[in-house]
Amino acid sequence: MNGSEIDMERMSIKHLTYGYENQPRLFNNVNIEIDQNSILRLYGKNGSGKTTLLKIIANIIDDPHLSYELWFFGEKLSFADIRKRRVFVGDSPVFYEELTMEQNIQFYNLLFHYGPVFSKQVYEYCKKFDVDAYKNEQVKNLSLGTRQKIFLSINLSIPSELVLLDEPFNSLDTSSRKVLSDIITQSKQKTFVIVSHEKEASLSFTHELNSENWQLKSLNNTDGGVGE
Repeated sequence: MNGSEIDMERMSIKHLTYGYENQPRLFNNVNIEIDQNSILRLYGKNGSGKTTLLKIIANIIDDPHLSYELWFFGEKLSFADIRKRRVFVGDSPVFYEELTMEQNIQFYNLLFHYGPVFSKQVYEYCKKFDVDAYKNEQVKNLSLGTRQKIFLSINLSIPSELVLLDEPFNSLDTSSRKVLSDIITQSKQKTFVIVSHEKEASLSFTHELNSENWQLKSLNNTDGGVGE
């Protein structure tokens, strides 16, 4: 895509420049293009900017040191503009600890007005992860693996075009990793950017992005690119 073209089927981040204060820049005029409906694995050594990139896209990081140009599937926007069109799932589950699983799900729905379709989808995912029996248990009493499955069930049910996942396979057993992979693969009209140190055997990624040089590799012969 050249400067005069607008690609309706890609999210293009151009001239991304950012570094934490008093530290070397993590991004120096980096260009990243992500195909719509792709499943992208983001990998690289610790401290190379993987989680930072997700937080920039999620608008969690927004300060004067950050500069970029964003084309979001044909629209010139800012990361703040797409907050309601994306979901960010961090590597640590976040809940209201004193509430039960069911109460946490209800709270999400009441706070963000997702509606009955959201609740139905959450419980369907919880059943797939085999955690639906814990709906009346306080979250503080649940194991890390169970919390992770519930957290993923909630967030993957949120209506969104772009899903940002930071090490989602951590704390999951083999069968649950397969469940998560199936949910991702079967999701329609969603683009996934997934930080994962290891290539998950049960998930067919379409692209890989190396955070050490920000080079993009297509895994299924589709077009895609990145450059500096």
